Amino acid sequence: MSITCLLGAMAFRHSWRSYQARILDDLEAHLDDRKLHIVAAPGAGKTVLGLEIIRKLGLRTLVLAPSLLVRDQWIDRLRSDFLSDPDVDLSQYVSTDPAADVVFRVSTYQSIHQRRGEALPACELLCLDEAHHLRKSWWHTLSQLAEHHDCVTLSLTATPPYDAVAHEWANYDALCGPIDAEISAPELVATSDLCPHQDLVYTAVTTCSAQYMRNVQEEAESFSQLRADREMLAQIAAHSWIVDCKKHADEILNNAQLFSAMLVYLRDAGCSVPTYARRLLQIEIADIPSLSWGWLEFLFAGLKKELPATILDVLARSGALHNDRITLPARKFTKRTEILQDDASRMQACLEIHALERSIRGPGLRQAILVDRVGRLSLKSALPTDGYNAASMFQRLLADGDPGDLAIMTGQFIVLPRGLAEGIESKDLPDAAGYVLLMGRSFDAAVTRANQAFRSGKVRVVIGTQAFLGQGWDAPSLNSLILGTNLSSFVAVNQLRGRALRIDRFAPEKSANIWHLAILPDEDVVGEDLTALVRRFACFARIDRDAGEIRSYFAPEQRSDVQNAKALRLARSYETLHSDWAEALDVGGDIGGRLVRESCVNWRQSQLILPRPRGVAHWFRGLIGQPIPEAEVERMLLRLARVVLESLRQLSEIRTDHDARLYVAKGAVGFSVGVQNASRFEETLFHDTLRELLNPVANPRYLIQLPSGLFRRNAQFFAVPSRFDGHKRRAQVFWRNWQAMVGRGTLTYTRTIAGRGVLQTARLKSAGHQSETHLLWR
Repeated sequence: MSITCLLGAMAFRHSWRSYQARILDDLEAHLDDRKLHIVAAPGAGKTVLGLEIIRKLGLRTLVLAPSLLVRDQWIDRLRSDFLSDPDVDLSQYVSTDPAADVVFRVSTYQSIHQRRGEALPACELLCLDEAHHLRKSWWHTLSQLAEHHDCVTLSLTATPPYDAVAHEWANYDALCGPIDAEISAPELVATSDLCPHQDLVYTAVTTCSAQYMRNVQEEAESFSQLRADREMLAQIAAHSWIVDCKKHADEILNNAQLFSAMLVYLRDAGCSVPTYARRLLQIEIADIPSLSWGWLEFLFAGLKKELPATILDVLARSGALHNDRITLPARKFTKRTEILQDDASRMQACLEIHALERSIRGPGLRQAILVDRVGRLSLKSALPTDGYNAASMFQRLLADGDPGDLAIMTGQFIVLPRGLAEGIESKDLPDAAGYVLLMGRSFDAAVTRANQAFRSGKVRVVIGTQAFLGQGWDAPSLNSLILGTNLSSFVAVNQLRGRALRIDRFAPEKSANIWHLAILPDEDVVGEDLTALVRRFACFARIDRDAGEIRSYFAPEQRSDVQNAKALRLARSYETLHSDWAEALDVGGDIGGRLVRESCVNWRQSQLILPRPRGVAHWFRGLIGQPIPEAEVERMLLRLARVVLESLRQLSEIRTDHDARLYVAKGAVGFSVGVQNASRFEETLFHDTLRELLNPVANPRYLIQLPSGLFRRNAQFFAVPSRFDGHKRRAQVFWRNWQAMVGRGTLTYTRTIAGRGVLQTARLKSAGHQSETHLLWR
């Protein structure tokens, strides 16, 4: 059947919201690469937006979703929002069978993955819903499918996997393409399509502090035993590369990273570094970085067959040597955060937050406490158990004084107050008077009852698992969410956050508190759990009520008690969230009311990264320890940003028919660079490219070497970003703009023997460079 028949019957039956209309109006501009990638926060109408794009493109379509529930939502939305007669027979046009020869198919990723290798009917448009799942095995299957059918791809997600490891992000980006358009959560709060909310961080000191500190001490001892090992030092000192660098220069430059690791090890032990070795890599003693686990891994992996028995013994005892592979630091050190996944501390933190929320919200409380495990066996115990699971949490809340409004919702069973289970098969719980257990045939009916009771207030607190409540749980009245899980992934956490952001049409005054837990080794707010939380926060914009801004930047207080006091203060004032959001959204100014990205360099990094000014005065200022003046930092950042922007323009990567403008702003901790009047795609492209210029040199094809110092003996290095280094012509566009705007330097091709040496020099000299990207509502 022709798709024209289906399209002719489709017409959106409602009015488009302003942010949806913006994306639909710009649709053609995003299809140059035959990939359309849209990020839409929960509540943005992602499915209806996808259906309208499908209607506009008019192509035979295969929609793929991660679950049967999401798959069925597509057909439900098609009927209810696009067809004048929702009950019309669509069997000629629409099917959930991916092998059906119809114009509109909706299936699941699992189904396609199971059918990989099978020939499927042609599709011209491949729509990937909740595309953040596509990083591993599904990615490979879908990439082959898209390539085989040579189809346009439409990728929809609320949570791009920003914190994925590099190769997984590369997979995702290759399939979905760069982000073309975004509907952000602040936009939806501004239009009252999401409720005002705040993300609060509550800390707890681990009860396993002694175990944690032993692990830290073991790591320090392991590192100490591996550094300055006498046999290892003697072996390196006698190595032919060190004894006669000049003779082996070609070999060294072919493996400059291993040679650098040798020099780092020698210098760390206070041994002399051959003069010719420094000359070969064009470095001074001060340029040789400090010894780290990374350098030790390069060294030991490169010399694995020659390692002394003392080194092998330390590696084996720590678990760093496994299946003839060296991994440093050893897993038991990199996974130290598992010690901080402390049941007792996490349980107590959840109970303290619950007590506060119940005291301030009273009957209006609608709270979900999410944990990782079910713990059904704990329900058989007459007393609260020590485990950290849904059942144990329920028991502890009962023991603290049962208000009669608790429920457990997991994928295995439901627990409800007895009065809510009338007419449904259930079993009494021992020592939990007034509550019953529902499972098996009663499960679906129990879920419906639980949802109804939560909405009405007969149940005010739901304890559940991420696996169950994180997948499609519908509870618009939820106003307090405690993320008691051990999840660190931005995707998983943001999906759970989305449950609390929905508006409640029965309570327009709703505002939500979202609680994140960090378990600490001691009273100082540091540690792996906190680091993971800060990394997670960098991926989404949130209101900072004290600063009066909407931004991703998060700086916790230094002490646990101070951080918790701040979180409790903000939680108590939840009733002013509506006005606080209104003030933060009303920014005015030239950029005006949208979520922007900014590349940020802190003050210390600005002194390391930026090209140093020329002249005796600047040299003398550095000699006496004076920093580069702020005005000069701002000018140089602006020049580098212009090099990037103009090069992208000249290669038609950024449109030239609008006035994209750059700005540099000074903040509390450093400098921010942004671009105005650019599309979401162009903004992302600009910042990704600028960060490659500012961050440590990785493996570019071309480098810019910049002489510095009074007698030009030192050098700074900048990678020509990957957007320009695929072809010499593109690199020369960047180089010409560099010469025009920065004015100095030498362009080096790194794929020759000499170039590899320069590349390793650049890696050594830029190792400490760092920039970040922040989100900010302007």
